[in-house]
Amino acid sequence: MIRHLSAALAVAAAFVGSAVMAQPVESFYAGKIVKLIVGTGPGGGYDIYGRLLARHVGRHIPGHPTVVVVNMPGASSLTAANYLANVAPKDGTELLLIVQTLPIVQVAGNEKVRFDLARFNWLGNMSDASNVFLSWHTSPIKTVKDAQAQELIMGSTTPSSLGGMYPAVANQVLGTKFKIIHGYASGDAIDIALERGEVQGRAGNSWPALKAYRGYWIRDRLINVMVQVGLRKEPDLPTVPLLTEFARNDQESQILQFYSSLVASGRALATGPDVPPDRVAALRRAFDAALADPALLAEAEKQALELSPLSGDKVQDVVSAMVRTRPELLQIDRKLLD
Repeated sequence: MIRHLSAALAVAAAFVGSAVMAQPVESFYAGKIVKLIVGTGPGGGYDIYGRLLARHVGRHIPGHPTVVVVNMPGASSLTAANYLANVAPKDGTELLLIVQTLPIVQVAGNEKVRFDLARFNWLGNMSDASNVFLSWHTSPIKTVKDAQAQELIMGSTTPSSLGGMYPAVANQVLGTKFKIIHGYASGDAIDIALERGEVQGRAGNSWPALKAYRGYWIRDRLINVMVQVGLRKEPDLPTVPLLTEFARNDQESQILQFYSSLVASGRALATGPDVPPDRVAALRRAFDAALADPALLAEAEKQALELSPLSGDKVQDVVSAMVRTRPELLQIDRKLLD
């Protein structure tokens, strides 16, 4: 009788478990709060894009949950990615907008990495726009050639941020003389330092985001754009060279192309590993629908935020390929980060 009772309990437990797993997506999300974690502090480009998405994507998730933004700065979103992989529930109620340098941090073998970005479930990317190097209008450094001859003080949050990594790569590969000052709390803090004259330039700004939240810099000619980093030139920067144009040989071309490819994860959104596939599929559909939503598009236009979305499948492929990069480039990346 005990054996029969144990068997019955096992069957009942399996039934309850399968019923939970089989819970329809709509009923699961109904009444829920979904956290959209931004891996930076408030006020910068990542935060602006994340909050724009959060205001609209909930309407397109089955069950229409409430979506709230939670800022989790720390080590260029490494802290947030570790949280998503190891602490956050694996049920699709927590999403992460990453800093685009995160794939290279994993590739470089950072000892604090406790995640595998290839195992994250990527929902899409809001923009693959180019990033820029800029100098303040009072600086005599206007071009990469100038920076190869004279020092330019650049503000940065951490060595693994775009603002720290891009100038370091340029110094190693192109012989520029960027002096990188790490330790600023956020991109917003670097911008304030620029205006105060504490630093003379910065790198890694998304061009569309810069136009949106520092448009007066461009209007009043307070900055000079030295170079753009990406897979294509921005339409309104036709004369500003791409970083890849400075490569002098095949090896330099490979290095600069690799770093330029980071824009493919420029405003990329993921949920954690082991989230049920039906919820991942629903979140991907919701992302695509939100990026085509007239209300989101109108708000983005009002804020001068440019969108060039990539699907979740595409981002999944790109990020997976980046973190499984060729061994010879891996060694170069480690040297540059060191």
